Amino acid sequence: MLFQQITILILITKSIIFILLFYIEFLLERNKISLNDKISVIIPTYNRGKSIIQSINSVLEQTYHNLEILIVDDCSTDDTEYLISKIDDPRVKYIKLKENKGASFARNIGIKIATGKYITFQDSDDLYKTNKIEKQYINLIKKNSDFDFCKICIHLNNSLKVIFPRQYQQRSIAKKKINEELCNGNFVSTQSILVKNTVIKNNLFDIDFPRLQDYDLALRIIPNYKVSYTKEVLVDLYRKKDSIGNNLTKLRKSFYLLSLKKYNINCRAESFLYSSLSFEINDY
Repeated sequence: MLFQQITILILITKSIIFILLFYIEFLLERNKISLNDKISVIIPTYNRGKSIIQSINSVLEQTYHNLEILIVDDCSTDDTEYLISKIDDPRVKYIKLKENKGASFARNIGIKIATGKYITFQDSDDLYKTNKIEKQYINLIKKNSDFDFCKICIHLNNSLKVIFPRQYQQRSIAKKKINEELCNGNFVSTQSILVKNTVIKNNLFDIDFPRLQDYDLALRIIPNYKVSYTKEVLVDLYRKKDSIGNNLTKLRKSFYLLSLKKYNINCRAESFLYSSLSFEINDY
C-alpha cells in the first residue's frame, strides 16, 4: 500500500515537473518571438559634433539590441558627418538634409523612413540609461499600450537636477489622470517617448512650433490612445540656463500656437512658460 502511494506520488511529481518545464519553454519561446521587435531610434542633429558621438553611444550600448538608429542631420556645417562616418555599426543610418529645416522637420523625416514597429527619440546632447529602451518596451508590451513615457532627469549647468514628472504630477498619473495633469503643464519630453510606428506616423510633429513640439504632440496623442508610464529615470537631459532668455520669444509664439488649437490647458501663460523652459532650451 505504501509502495503504491509512493509510486503515485512520484508519477504526479514527474507530471508536474513536465508541465512546468513545458510551460517555461513556452514562455521563453513566446518572449523570443514577441520581445524582439525592431525599434527605430531617431536622432535629429545640427552642428553638435562635440556631443553627438556620446549621445549615439548611449543608444548603441542599450541592453536591447534590435535597433535601427536613424541620424537625421539638419544640414550641419561642422564635423558631424565625418564623426558619424567612423561608427562601425550596421544599425546606424545617416541621412543628411540639403537644407536646414529645424529639429521637428528632421524628426518627421526619420519617422517617415523608420521601419521599426516602435519608435523612440534621442537628442544629440542627451544620454540614455543603458536599459532605457528595454524597460519601456517591456512596459509597453505588458500594458498593451500605444504610447509609453518615462521619467527624465534634467541637468542644469551640471549643478541642479530636476526630475520630471514632478511628485505632484506622479500622483495624478498614478490615479490614471494623465491627460488631466498634462493640461496643467508638460512632463512628456521627446526623449522619454516610446510609441507605435503606426501611431506616430499619423501624428507627426508640427513644424510650425519653434518650441514645445513635444507638448503639442502629447496633447494630441495622450487623450486618443492607450498610454503607459515607466516609473524610472531612463534619460539624462543636459540644458544650459544661459540659453533660456534667448528662447522666451519662441516659447511665447509656441504658446500662442497651442492656444489656437484650443487645447484645454488650465495653467496661466506665465507659469506654463516657466515650467516648459526645462524641456525646450535646445532644439536638437
